[in-house]
Amino acid sequence: MLAAISPSFVRAGTEISDTADAEGWRTVTCPIGALPQAASEFLRFGAEAEVLEPPELRAKMAEITTGLRRLYGD
Repeated sequence: MLAAISPSFVRAGTEISDTADAEGWRTVTCPIGALPQAASEFLRFGAEAEVLEPPELRAKMAEITTGLRRLYGD
């Protein structure tokens, strides 16, 4: 799994980019298990992490957050 993670969460990764982007984000590779478990784990980061791949996990995150948006409003 590849994610862009804010500086405070970088320590969770197994591979971490050497440099941060202009906003301070680094690309981090993390091992994942089952898709629902991985989505649940990344939801705890809120807006502090963006799943970049695999596409299936990114789609699952979008599905969940769309449901949350419907539930809680804009």
